[in-house]
Amino acid sequence: MPKPILRSHHAARLTLLALLALAVGWSHPAVAKHSKRKSAAAAGTADCKVDHDCVLVVDDCCPCNKGGKQRAIPKKDKTSYEKDRKKRCAGTACTEMMSTDPSCSETPFCGAGICELGAPSSSSPP
Repeated sequence: MPKPILRSHHAARLTLLALLALAVGWSHPAVAKHSKRKSAAAAGTADCKVDHDCVLVVDDCCPCNKGGKQRAIPKKDKTSYEKDRKKRCAGTACTEMMSTDPSCSETPFCGAGICELGAPSSSSPP
C-alpha cells in the first residue's frame, strides 16, 4: 500500500506547484512593450507645419460653453475625430455653464510639428 500514498503525495506536490506557478503569474502582470513601428511612424510624420494646420475641437464630450474643455488637433483629422466623439458621447448630458478650464481661452498653434494650445497671439505688434 505504500504506492497509493506515494502517488497521492506526488499528485499533491504537482497540484501545489501548479497553483504556485499560477499565483506567480498573476502577481507579476505582463508589461506591454511599445511597438517600434508605432514610434517610428510618429517620429517620421508631423501633425502640422504651420499654425493653420491645427484646429480646435471639443475635448471629450462637453464644449467650453457647457462645462467642458477643448484641444488642438490636426485639421486633416477633425472630421474623423468629430464622428468618433459624437458616437462616443451619445446620451452624455453636459452642464449648462461656461467652463473655467484654461483651454477655453487658448488658440491652436503648431509647435515642433505637434498641434498644441496656447495663449492667443496679439494681432498688433508692440
